[in-house]
Amino acid sequence: MNTSSWQLNHDSLLKYIKEVIEILAKYSWIYNVRNTHVLVENVLEKIPTEWNEVLMHLNWEELKQLPFGFIKDDWPASLKSFITDCYRLSEIRFSGQNVSSFIKGECKVHQYIEKKTPKKKQEEIKTLSFLINEICDNTKCNTVIDVGSGLGYLSETLHYNYGLQCIGLDSLPHHVKEAKVRRKNDLCISSLHYETMTVKNTDDCVRKIRDVLNEAGSKQCGYISKNHDIVKSAEFVKLNSIAMIGLHCCGNLTQDMMKLFCHMSELKAFVCVGCCYNKISLDEFPMSQATKNAVCEIKNVYPNWSPCTSGLRLGSERTRSDLSIFTPESLFYKQKCLMFRAVLECYIQQENINWHRPKRRIKLQNNADFREYCTAAFAGSEQGENELQLKKLTEMYLERECLYPQIRILLMLQLILQPLWEVFVTIDRLLYFQENSIRAEVFTLWNDLDSPRNLALCGYKI
Repeated sequence: MNTSSWQLNHDSLLKYIKEVIEILAKYSWIYNVRNTHVLVENVLEKIPTEWNEVLMHLNWEELKQLPFGFIKDDWPASLKSFITDCYRLSEIRFSGQNVSSFIKGECKVHQYIEKKTPKKKQEEIKTLSFLINEICDNTKCNTVIDVGSGLGYLSETLHYNYGLQCIGLDSLPHHVKEAKVRRKNDLCISSLHYETMTVKNTDDCVRKIRDVLNEAGSKQCGYISKNHDIVKSAEFVKLNSIAMIGLHCCGNLTQDMMKLFCHMSELKAFVCVGCCYNKISLDEFPMSQATKNAVCEIKNVYPNWSPCTSGLRLGSERTRSDLSIFTPESLFYKQKCLMFRAVLECYIQQENINWHRPKRRIKLQNNADFREYCTAAFAGSEQGENELQLKKLTEMYLERECLYPQIRILLMLQLILQPLWEVFVTIDRLLYFQENSIRAEVFTLWNDLDSPRNLALCGYKI
């Protein structure tokens, strides 16, 4: 199976990431702000006038083709250059055949997962399990360390379909407890080992992982899985070569796993699907020295630019594939949510109101108006019953209602840049592995419309 489109040498990756960084630095005004602050920081005024003049007149079918490289001959050269360059640099993000299309034969998943688990999650586990097994076969690994193992669904699928010994590590004790309870009467319990552990790149974590490996290796198999059949075995668990794996490892976790993989000789293969790039600590990003140098170089041209949380958050958003199912109504709903929250933020800062934001995003009915939104936002606080304040808010909203077309343009410009931030993160990780003599590649697991974080970073000890 050779479906990776990221198999570039060091020089090619470095050239690629330099081009991406230049675009991100040049157009940082598009994303370097929380969307709730677009009015406070006058972001809409930063959209070039000549861009507004042509983009405001696009119909829906034309508008949703912008992230796919759509341009017109009579557009301003700066706009055509922006769209063309972004589309060219983003194509690596969407190229390569999905691993899911290579799965042949039955990979049983549902019987190891609770029935209420969404089908999307089951398909993710099925596809990732297939890839992990392929890599374990190629690297002669017989054991996996499943970081962020949760309730053990991925570990169990790997063991019962492919006979791999699995050690699950999770930071939440109740997840580990539930994983153990679910398999307490299982004949293969000695081949499925779960421990509570927060995985970080520290000497203490390395020691704990090795203690867990020693404990697991001291157990007799008793029974193991072979081709879906449970067979008796008197052998001890063999921990010869070990793969470190993870599904949807959030923020810094992926990077900590990468560093552990480089430092621990026991680990021979690495397979990880990252997510929530916005939770990466900026002092830990970029990872590779080559990317750090590239960032320093671009600062000679754009001295005020640096990798930022807002950009990483954009990279964590859904992809342009969503436009295939978007309607004008769904886009307007997204615009309305952004506008409502932006006006509210503008008013709060203007009036210097001490307001505790609700922990969860306020969900609107499609036909909800701004007053209903403010009432829901202020629910439980004294502002929610202040009629004069609600009147002032409504007036402020009506004054800015004319900005809806520009909000739509900003959202589309952000969607054009979204894959470049994900490319930035991914190539940086590939370069980091290469700098540590790790052969690395990236596989596209499934359709990004089904689940947008679909890139698996793989590493192999040379």
